[in-house]
Amino acid sequence: MRKRTGARGSVLDDFARFLSDEPALDFVRTVIGAGAASYADAQATAYGPGHFLTAHDDDVAGKNRKAAYVMNLSCDWTADWGGLLVFHAPGEARAEALVPSFNALNLFAVPQLHSVSMVAPWVPRRRYSITGWLRGGRKP
Repeated sequence: MRKRTGARGSVLDDFARFLSDEPALDFVRTVIGAGAASYADAQATAYGPGHFLTAHDDDVAGKNRKAAYVMNLSCDWTADWGGLLVFHAPGEARAEALVPSFNALNLFAVPQLHSVSMVAPWVPRRRYSITGWLRGGRKP
């Protein structure tokens, strides 16, 4: 059982707090070289049939994003359902895609061109995840 030291927050707040703890930040700094990462934020995402996210690199002026993450929460997701996290090589037609796998954390440096492929119209459920960024500077 986990001992809580502060007031109970939402699941998203708790997850962001976990990623903002020094051991998690040290892990991120080591794995992807995000040396200036100092805190994390979190949001819930739910991709249903027909949903997708176009290619982007998460490098937004003033946001100080060092790394992005996707914590996959959908069990038994298959590649033919879509909703894949796709990494694009700039200027090339090739891409690498990851199938959402329950309880798997996808972590990558910013900027990195990526998208989420369209969830097929016949998929019986949503693709759930917690997503966010590890950022530099002071937490707002």
